[in-house]
Amino acid sequence: MNAAVATLGGIVLCMSLSACQTTITTADGSAPVPRPTNPVAPPSSAKPNALAITFAPKPSDTNGNQRPDSLQVTAYLFSRPHPSPLFAEGAFHFAIYRLGESGMPDKRGPDPLREWSFDAAFVQGARSNSLAGPCHELVLSLLEAGGSDTLPVESVDLVAWFEPSDGSGPVWLRGIRSVQFQGPLR
Repeated sequence: MNAAVATLGGIVLCMSLSACQTTITTADGSAPVPRPTNPVAPPSSAKPNALAITFAPKPSDTNGNQRPDSLQVTAYLFSRPHPSPLFAEGAFHFAIYRLGESGMPDKRGPDPLREWSFDAAFVQGARSNSLAGPCHELVLSLLEAGGSDTLPVESVDLVAWFEPSDGSGPVWLRGIRSVQFQGPLR
């Protein structure tokens, strides 16, 4: 009887071991990445209430004088709590300041070094799609409107906001971004 119990116990143990959960890992031992899902667009009635920007790692020199003069900016509008960006009618505004003089993220300082405004028609033409979704591709050029690529400082604070065409009030970039416009190597 002891042999029969031992054999039955061995069979139960063997069966429970064969019912173990299988774990799949990648070559480096980590768990596989979840399958991507298609983003869900915000409803058509959604209005922008958040702004995010990305920009090139550094400003570019478009006129070949070894001074950076243009910054490529990608602007995303969001309607929180929806996670996907959206397009909206309106104008984008940007201003750069000496470090620490830009004011608050939702109330800019009084003396910008440079300002850019892109009206609703221009913004409509600047629409694009990135991996993150709908966006606006804009260039902030120091040379625009007869400007110079010589700044009194090498680092600036960038403030941005979107002014919706429906008059619902500005949508401010959360926080202030610092950008370096370093001159030629000495």
